[in-house]
Amino acid sequence: MSIKTRLLKRGVLGVAGILVWLATPLAASAEPSIGAWLSATVENGVPVQTDTLRFGCNDKIYAVIDLADLSESSHQLQVDWTDPTGKTREHIDHSFSSGSTSRITVWLQLHPPKGAALFSFFNPAMGMDDFIGTWQVEITLDSKTRLDQSFEVLC
Repeated sequence: MSIKTRLLKRGVLGVAGILVWLATPLAASAEPSIGAWLSATVENGVPVQTDTLRFGCNDKIYAVIDLADLSESSHQLQVDWTDPTGKTREHIDHSFSSGSTSRITVWLQLHPPKGAALFSFFNPAMGMDDFIGTWQVEITLDSKTRLDQSFEVLC
């Protein structure tokens, strides 16, 4: 067999190998997605979605987190509630096992400093100055997929 014939056969086999590789379906590698909404309204013990991102100093603020395209394995969800001064007021670490989709609800309850309750009758914002303004809730799944949501606290 001549060198020309050998190279031609190798070339045909090489092209066929590349075509087979290109035709092989890739494994689904969709990244998980995060969706979330915030609410202070509860009906029958369950948060309900509303159209507002403004909350009062005494509200219990729920973040309802919808996760999709999860692999069948264990996952780590982290939620950080950051006040208008940039201080993380609440950090949540939640491990769970799930595949496909999952809904997880977390919440933030603001507490005035000791002694402020005595004067809240005259001024509901007493001792809550650091809480008034734009907050950030940062939701992270498995240390990579992330969603940030801003909301406002008014007293």
